[in-house]
Amino acid sequence: MVFTTYCYISSAQGVKFSSDLKLGHYMKIPPKLLFKVQMIATLVSSFTQIGVLNWMFSHMPSLCNEDAINGFTCPLARVHFNGSILWGVVGPGRFFGRGALYRPLIYFFPIGLIAPILVWLIGRKRTTTSIWRMINLPVLFGALSWLPAATGLNFSVWAVVCFLFNSVLRRRKPDWWSKYTMTLSAALDSGLAFGVVIIFFGVIYPGWSEGFSWWGTEVYKKVS
Repeated sequence: MVFTTYCYISSAQGVKFSSDLKLGHYMKIPPKLLFKVQMIATLVSSFTQIGVLNWMFSHMPSLCNEDAINGFTCPLARVHFNGSILWGVVGPGRFFGRGALYRPLIYFFPIGLIAPILVWLIGRKRTTTSIWRMINLPVLFGALSWLPAATGLNFSVWAVVCFLFNSVLRRRKPDWWSKYTMTLSAALDSGLAFGVVIIFFGVIYPGWSEGFSWWGTEVYKKVS
């Protein structure tokens, strides 16, 4: 677990860090200023997350269990733990070795290498409006790494929002799309984070939501 966490998580966070730097470069933000802001945010978020995690373990009974309050079952943490057990304790030979059940999955490594090149070769011979120019297999394949803990409900919502903003709105209102889409995306993410905090501490944690039930409070229990 420690080896996986320090190696994989460090690499994943480094990729996200460089992705933010790249986005800032596109937005013409001074690199030194952006780097300082990222370092400060990383430091603050590290202490904040540790504090929140310790508070949750102290004040929320049955956390990360099936009967946890409001669905705090920690699906992503379970996936990470189970993956560490499979790779570190059981070993990949039991799953991907000769005659193993998941041996055919090995063939997806060359598929993942060759498929994007083929799509790119086909797309470069088509017009700029061709659908082949819009296919990005690394994005499609990379999104599958969220399964689990993401569900079909998550992917369907992502697909609908992406289609509306990057297809419909981009064609009908290109000026608005180019100017406000990134800002709106950041606003929605920030609003969601603030909304979750306010709803949890203002409604759920004091117990005011007991007995309250509608589709939004039950759907996550039916999606696996």
